[in-house]
Amino acid sequence: MNDNFGYIDIVLLAIVAGIIILRLRNVLGKGAEDGPVRAKKSVVVDAQFEDVNPSRSQENINLKEFKEETFLKGAQAAYEMIVNAFAAADKKTLKDLTSPEVYKSFVGVLDERKNKKYVNQFTFIGIKKAKIENVDKKDSFYTVKTRFVSEIISCTKDANNNIIEGSPEEIQTVNDVWSFSRDLNSDDPTWSLTEIAQDVHVKE
Repeated sequence: MNDNFGYIDIVLLAIVAGIIILRLRNVLGKGAEDGPVRAKKSVVVDAQFEDVNPSRSQENINLKEFKEETFLKGAQAAYEMIVNAFAAADKKTLKDLTSPEVYKSFVGVLDERKNKKYVNQFTFIGIKKAKIENVDKKDSFYTVKTRFVSEIISCTKDANNNIIEGSPEEIQTVNDVWSFSRDLNSDDPTWSLTEIAQDVHVKE
């Protein structure tokens, strides 16, 4: 008799637990694995360009907070993606990660290179330093000026294989100042490249 009551207690507990789980799912919603897949901006999301403030109350849990360390990690990933995309004439990647004005300037250079039948040989060695120089905030819209010091090997040749610019062997130290912008209240996690300044020095 005691064994039967014990079995019944276990069944009742299982039913109650199931009801509680169902109610929690109704209140909190399904997990991320049941939500829609957002593949378009996967690289920037993976680079953790943004963060969520864990101290926020439940109703504001989706509000994003700007954090310099988190931003820099994503900015470095975006920087490498953009310079490699430009070298490879990957217009799709450039369009996804830049503002319309910057994208237009990139495309202008790429089209000119193609029309002149120039060939670009490019190797990205790595970023030596990344530093935020200025953060401009207007309400929820941020523009972050970031300095990158990187090393590359770059050489442009004409149709006859003559070197027009750069060197196929020398390592160049590139000093870039890029500005990224984003509305933190937007559902789109992408920081767009909105401005570029550049100064190139050949490493001795």
